Amino acid sequence: MDKIDRLKIFCLVAEKQSFAQAALQLGLPRSNVTYAIQTLEKEYEVLLFYRTTRKVALTHEGSLFYDEAVRLVTQLKELNRFKTHVRSQEGKISIGMPKRLATQVLIPHLSAFYQRYPKVKVLVNGSDDFSNLIEQQLDCVVRVGQVQDEYLLIRPISQTEIWTVAAPQYLAEFGEPQRFEELQQHFAVDYHVAKHYREWSGLLFQAHRVKMPYRLLVENTEAYIQAGLAGIGMIQIPEFDAAPYVQQGQLQQLFTDIPSLQLPVSLLLTDRQYRPKYFQDFIDWLEELLKTKL
Repeated sequence: MDKIDRLKIFCLVAEKQSFAQAALQLGLPRSNVTYAIQTLEKEYEVLLFYRTTRKVALTHEGSLFYDEAVRLVTQLKELNRFKTHVRSQEGKISIGMPKRLATQVLIPHLSAFYQRYPKVKVLVNGSDDFSNLIEQQLDCVVRVGQVQDEYLLIRPISQTEIWTVAAPQYLAEFGEPQRFEELQQHFAVDYHVAKHYREWSGLLFQAHRVKMPYRLLVENTEAYIQAGLAGIGMIQIPEFDAAPYVQQGQLQQLFTDIPSLQLPVSLLLTDRQYRPKYFQDFIDWLEELLKTKL
């Protein structure tokens, strides 16, 4: 195990706040992970982590060491990519983004990018959970919602409006609510990536958060939308996803006179000075695509 491998292990332990979870993700014995950290601490004569039986946390010096380690690991990754195939516009781009953005916006339009770069492979990590750019070694991430990450470049792209919708058969059974007070007699579909049980669901608006009952809890957007289409309850989804269903009469928009929640859409990148031209062009193309579709 060389120094770069030990630095990668250190970064993963810092992000997971766990030796055991880092070892599990890397497929290594925990003793190997412990030895890697101890070797770094001995070499640089610094305590990197506070360790207890229940928690692992970076020391002050460990936080500073983490900043430098992340930059070094990222720079090394870029050096490894700088080969002949990069200059000839061959390579790969790994991107993380919400599943519905991937299936409804990115993938249907990728052929336009391939016309310019037919030899570039695009690896899409479509996940409802937040993609971790550094941990998952992604080149870029599209994030819907507020972003606070001091280690990444944040490139604001657009905003998306969140619509409140319900199926016609649901409204035929329960009626169309006109005021928030009526929602106690209605049902939402609850959505939570971690699938944690909670007593109430709710709807979010620009200036209001309304608590209401639910009958179904799901953990992915596809199930969430299908539950709404099946008339199980009200759902809230981005305008780009909701508009086609509303136009086709499969869903009806509710509370149109109440200002809707607006969520920023951002592109997250590592802070690197040099990028292959095909990757920079992909970023510019993706930004324009999202601005157009959102």
